[in-house]
Amino acid sequence: MLKPRHFLPRLQSLHTLLMILFTLGYLLTTHLSTINSLKAAITSKADRTEVEMMDKKLTRIEVKLEEAMLTKADYERLREHIDRVMMEISFRLSTVEGVIDPDGK
Repeated sequence: MLKPRHFLPRLQSLHTLLMILFTLGYLLTTHLSTINSLKAAITSKADRTEVEMMDKKLTRIEVKLEEAMLTKADYERLREHIDRVMMEISFRLSTVEGVIDPDGK
């Protein structure tokens, strides 16, 4: 029969070695998970920044389009204004002597 004393030093060495390996594994896993969570945080921040930048660009484009486009009501007001100005010009020309005969002849 084998004596337990012969195995005790080997078991202690094996136990120490296993504890060191488990500790290194734990540290490595913790390190990698921290790195991955930092990568995810940086990526989401970059995505948010990019989305905010795109939103600002779209807002500027929308404002430019609104400034450049006429609504139907704006068009009607512009047309009425042009008609009124043309009638005033026509009236002034008709009252100028020699340009248009006041009798319309």
